[in-house]
Amino acid sequence: MDFSKFSDESFDVKEWINNALQIKSTLADNQVSSLVMKLQLCIQEVNKSLEETSRVALNNIPRVLREVENVKTEASVLKNQMAVLKDDIRLIEENTSQSMKELMLIDGVKNRMQSTSLALQEADNWSKSSLKVTEAALVGDVEQVAQRLISMQKSLQHLKDSPDFANYVEVLESHKNKLEAMLSPKLVHIFNNHNLEDAKYYVGIFEQLNRLSHLQTYYNNCHKTSILNAWISLRDEKKPLASWLAKFYEHLLSLWHQEVSWCSKVFPQPLQILSSLLAQSLSNLQPSLDICIQENVNEAVNPLQLLLEIKTVTARFEKSLRMAVLSAQNSNDDVSILSVIDLVNAPFSNFLLRYSSLQQDYLIKNIEQLKMTVKDLSDIPEVIADSTNLVFKYAQEASQACWQFTHGYGVCGLHEALQIFLSAYFELIDNTLSKFNQLAFGLPAECVWSNFQYSFKVIEVCGTLMTKFEAYRCGLCEEITKHVLEITQGSVSDDNYLIKARPAEWDFIMELKDQILSRGKDAILSASCSHVLRLNKRAHSLAFDLIFYQFKCLLDGVSSMEVWRTEEKEAAGGDLPKFSLSPQSYITQIGDSLLTLPQQLEGYFNEQNVSLIVSLKVGRLPFQETEGAHLDHCWLESLARSASANYVEAIIKIPYLTAYGTRQLLADIDYYLKILGALEVNVNEKLLTIQKLMIADPSSFNEVAAETGADESLIKYISTLRKIC
Repeated sequence: MDFSKFSDESFDVKEWINNALQIKSTLADNQVSSLVMKLQLCIQEVNKSLEETSRVALNNIPRVLREVENVKTEASVLKNQMAVLKDDIRLIEENTSQSMKELMLIDGVKNRMQSTSLALQEADNWSKSSLKVTEAALVGDVEQVAQRLISMQKSLQHLKDSPDFANYVEVLESHKNKLEAMLSPKLVHIFNNHNLEDAKYYVGIFEQLNRLSHLQTYYNNCHKTSILNAWISLRDEKKPLASWLAKFYEHLLSLWHQEVSWCSKVFPQPLQILSSLLAQSLSNLQPSLDICIQENVNEAVNPLQLLLEIKTVTARFEKSLRMAVLSAQNSNDDVSILSVIDLVNAPFSNFLLRYSSLQQDYLIKNIEQLKMTVKDLSDIPEVIADSTNLVFKYAQEASQACWQFTHGYGVCGLHEALQIFLSAYFELIDNTLSKFNQLAFGLPAECVWSNFQYSFKVIEVCGTLMTKFEAYRCGLCEEITKHVLEITQGSVSDDNYLIKARPAEWDFIMELKDQILSRGKDAILSASCSHVLRLNKRAHSLAFDLIFYQFKCLLDGVSSMEVWRTEEKEAAGGDLPKFSLSPQSYITQIGDSLLTLPQQLEGYFNEQNVSLIVSLKVGRLPFQETEGAHLDHCWLESLARSASANYVEAIIKIPYLTAYGTRQLLADIDYYLKILGALEVNVNEKLLTIQKLMIADPSSFNEVAAETGADESLIKYISTLRKIC
């Protein structure tokens, strides 16, 4: 039986008993008796073991007590001895402190004597080596000179406290210069012919002489000449700058790949050597890269396009150079070529700050070259339409150039340039509309409807202009939002040149971002938007005035017509039926024009003519009351109401009216009102009032006047005209 579980701290009596008695019921009594017997025997053994252990422990207690007492005694003795030792040490320090100082002083003297002896030996070696260097130099033994100079370089370290140290340095540098002069032709030959073993040998010598940078200068000079010659040769080809500059950068990359492997075997820092070579070469170009770019920009038709081409070539070279560095050193550290990258990008710094003026100049130049000459009215809509397509092409190119060239930092300059550009273009359209007005009103009256059709085409073109402007404005707003968020949130890795050079302009960008986020597209090109609306309004006015002008001409002479003074007998040579008068020609011509207008408008008002619908929905006409889909009726209503208002003004200017004249005026008014009814145009209330007052019987005139609710001035005028007291 396993009794080990009884020693477990988590022993469970019930669990142990249940596990021990998992037997059949017939054997349970026997099994229980057996377990009890075994447990009793085990208890007896444990009791016996406890008694034996207790007896041994009691016997050992006196001995343990004696040993504890002995330890206490020994600890007390040790404490006393430590106190005595401490006093002895203090006495020794007091008695021997002066002796120790003298020993330390003597040791210092010994060390200085040893240093002096070594310095004297090195000075002696220096003198001997200097003489041997001179002798070796006289016979041209370059290797001997180099070895002696290395020895002198080591000796110089021990002579730094010598009073003549400066002279030693000067002598050594003089010998090094002579060595370089002796080695100069050989070094040039080695680097030009890529002699690996000799190059390694002399790199080791120059490194020990602390003149490795001088050796690197020889290497740079050997290859810098070929780079400068390539620059001159490519420039003399008279090809476009971007073309031959790309070839020059290819030459630099080819040289890099050619030299990087060889330099890795020769120089301890090959990437720095090659970067220094490229940087020095770029700094010594004649003429400089900056001057070449400036000259070509001054001569370019589109300076920004040229700068973009050059920048693309430069970016390609920069990317290739970085990849070459990474492949050479198998790391992400490309600090060594930052100087080269700075040099090739440096010419763009000035142009980035001048972006706004460059963009403005180019856009204004395009406006100046825009041909908008017209010979007759039929040319004007087509000329405006063609120019609109071209102008928004220029505008789209300008925004793309801004993102590509400035990565969004020039957004304020772009916005300003576009405002000026579009303003100049809209002024051209304004002048063209003035020309349209001049030509239209200079033609005979029979051309009025053809002129009106041309004017409606102008309205349609204005709708196209508005549609293109809004589309461009929405697209520009999205692009500005995207690029401004990128540069303000640090998503673009390019250097923020505005913060350094023009912090105020950077603040404008931040303000523009806030305005766009709060107002959307309304934050940009607001002045241009207002100008477009004014152009559309003027186009509406032109079309409206063309038709209404003939109405005005007809109505201007109404008040002075002789018919109002004519007596009935004079008019017909006898009595006529009371209602036999016909409307006069002035009013029939107006009526005919109004009836003809729907036919003239029918060809324009359809769902496919989106541009016209856009323009008409935005434009407003005089006396226009209704809005919506029935835009043709709005035109008809506006012209009819304007004619009615002018007709009323003409009537109340009639100075004298006979009975016959009254009947004729009523016939004219009745005809005009029937025309308005046929056209489903609301009748002018004042005109209706005049009709009622003209028809009213003199006896009931005052009652009729009261019912109409007309102005007292009008009532008084009609009563005077009709001679009603």
